[in-house]
Amino acid sequence: MKPKPKKIKATAVVKAKSPKNTLAYYECMCHQTQQGLKGKKITNACHECKHNALTINAKMSATKAKAAQKIKAGYETMGQGLAELIAASK
Repeated sequence: MKPKPKKIKATAVVKAKSPKNTLAYYECMCHQTQQGLKGKKITNACHECKHNALTINAKMSATKAKAAQKIKAGYETMGQGLAELIAASK
């Protein structure tokens, strides 16, 4: 009599979900750690970045854009002043 073949149980492989946008996640983590975690645990910061990286980065990039506009306006003003100085010295 032949022995019956044993049934093999399939094991489920659980994969960790990666962030939707890896670059945004790492930029978010970089910003959070540079500013200091301010009493937050690192796991909470990771969770926030994993789920809200794009919105957090959008807020931070908005402040960078405002600063860049101020710098641009300052250079334009300086350029006009130099143009007037050169015109007056001729």
